[in-house]
Amino acid sequence: MNKMKRPCWHDGLLAGIMTALPIGASLLVVTNLLVMTGMPFSGSYTASFVTAILGTLLMGRCHLAVAAAPGLALASWLVYVLVLARGVSWQMVLFMGAAASLVSMLLLAGGRRWPQVCQYAQELIPFCLRQALGGAVGLMLIALGLFEGRLLMGAPTGLLQLGSFSAPMAYFSFTGILVLLGLLAMKKRWAPAAAFLVTAVLAFIGGFWVLPDAPFLQPEGLDRTGLQLIFMTGWQTISPSCYIDLSLFLLLFLLLSGFGSLTALAPTAPKRKSLLLLSLVSFIGCLLGTVPVMAAPESAAGQAVGSRLPQRMAYWTAAGLALLLVAEPVMASLASFAAVMVPVLVGAGLVLLQRMEAVFQGDFAEQAAAGLLFLLLPLTQDIAAGLGASVVAYACLKHLSGRGEDVSRPLRVLAVFFALYFFFGFWSMI
Repeated sequence: MNKMKRPCWHDGLLAGIMTALPIGASLLVVTNLLVMTGMPFSGSYTASFVTAILGTLLMGRCHLAVAAAPGLALASWLVYVLVLARGVSWQMVLFMGAAASLVSMLLLAGGRRWPQVCQYAQELIPFCLRQALGGAVGLMLIALGLFEGRLLMGAPTGLLQLGSFSAPMAYFSFTGILVLLGLLAMKKRWAPAAAFLVTAVLAFIGGFWVLPDAPFLQPEGLDRTGLQLIFMTGWQTISPSCYIDLSLFLLLFLLLSGFGSLTALAPTAPKRKSLLLLSLVSFIGCLLGTVPVMAAPESAAGQAVGSRLPQRMAYWTAAGLALLLVAEPVMASLASFAAVMVPVLVGAGLVLLQRMEAVFQGDFAEQAAAGLLFLLLPLTQDIAAGLGASVVAYACLKHLSGRGEDVSRPLRVLAVFFALYFFFGFWSMI
């Protein structure tokens, strides 16, 4: 009889490093987006990392190998739609995020029926979508890595085109992916870590990644972003009806995107408790000066290493994020040459794809809904949007095919919630 190998302390350490690195790069992008609103860089950077550290520690307390961090998709929507297009102040954005997070906490903690709904939430999502969600998130991470590494680019005559391998970014990204695939073929679970190191060393030797002279800085700036939402301005530019629409959109995003990411990364996680903690951390993050959080898809990078102790992985991830908090110059240098992170993102995506079981085995409605999920997640980088569109398509196609009895009443209610998510999201952009 084969004995199960006991987990070693370095399993959690390696998993934590592989999770913290891509999350750190994502948080740097979130910070740069918030700077476009007029928010101080140092305060936004510190608030984003402190929030991610707190959220990851709480996920570890739930024994989940999942990190929690401010969402890049939500940050992009808030910055481009609310601030740049409508002229809303960043203090107002933080206030709306805090209000939506608080309402989410009250619903999850105080409603009589919410505990039962969250307890059986996994059964509400059709089986075909639950099977496909992890693989779709994997495709989303792979697409993100290919775009960041300039291996895929927008085309003037079509949607996409391959990048030029004469460009250093594409060349080093492709080299890192080749190393990753070779090690995965050899069944080395540390393949993403090794591919990251090889790419980083080659980029450093080639002079494309340069270590800063002062790699560490003391965290600062929270005094300029913390609790600044009480000084919000720009609320006069939003009509009451539009304010309600935007707040409802944020609330639906927190609940639906949080549920979708947790289902993909930790299918057996206690949804109600996890969502409640995510809402709590989102509220604290908005008070500090960043956007609400979600279960970070980059957590799959750490899961790829194969840590057998989820709690240990989460704690090491939080420690890694704490180190990156004081290593802001190093993170800025890494982000300037994104090819270093490509093997980590692609490796995480491949792991999620390998976990996926057979998906396209049902009727047309199930196949179409799963296919729509695989299509939308890589294109939108938005779990809530992809999952919502798939649920609505599943319910509609089942009724149109004469098999409406397969759609339970709770699933119909969920489809209505997703439809509201799209409705208010659309009108908020007009």
